[in-house]
Amino acid sequence: MVASGVVSVLHTTNGLRDLRYAADALVILAGIPGAGKTTLLRRLYPVGADHGGVRVFDSERLRARWMRVLGRVPYAWWRPLLHLAYYARVLTAMRPGGGPLVVHDCATRPWVRRLLGWRARRAGLPSHLILLDVPGDVARSGQWARGRVVRTGSMATHCQRWPDLVAKAAEDPGYVVPGALSAEVLTRAQANNVARIYFS
Repeated sequence: MVASGVVSVLHTTNGLRDLRYAADALVILAGIPGAGKTTLLRRLYPVGADHGGVRVFDSERLRARWMRVLGRVPYAWWRPLLHLAYYARVLTAMRPGGGPLVVHDCATRPWVRRLLGWRARRAGLPSHLILLDVPGDVARSGQWARGRVVRTGSMATHCQRWPDLVAKAAEDPGYVVPGALSAEVLTRAQANNVARIYFS
């Protein structure tokens, strides 16, 4: 873990870990497509469950809702609109006093990282990173398992940018997202051992 003393890792008796952040924190769960972001969020924050005030944003959940209406339309046609709607919702939710947020993002798009950092600072929200560091071939297998595979060229871009992000996060989390206070880098196995993301 790389941190500024804001995040703490708690060890529980069953060997799982709790990641604890401030009550008003923004936590960005990052990783290349197929790394396991949605899987982790689904386990920690099941759809339809009471999350105790934690607001969870996952583009896959929004996509699933849109698919009910647009399922017959090729995804490539409405993907840009989906991304626009997703980030609009995230930015709108980033407000003082709104409670903690957990946001799903690949983190390989510099403009998105800058936008999230800018909005967090404007709203006075402490921001933190959890980076799922998964090899490209493992992530590709995860894509096949979920039934949606990222285009080869796009995936190559994600994989090329990711190692530098992880290395820079180890030096300064603020490089990845401006103003970020901490970065927790997890392997797939370590992510599987996270019991909860706790805000207090």
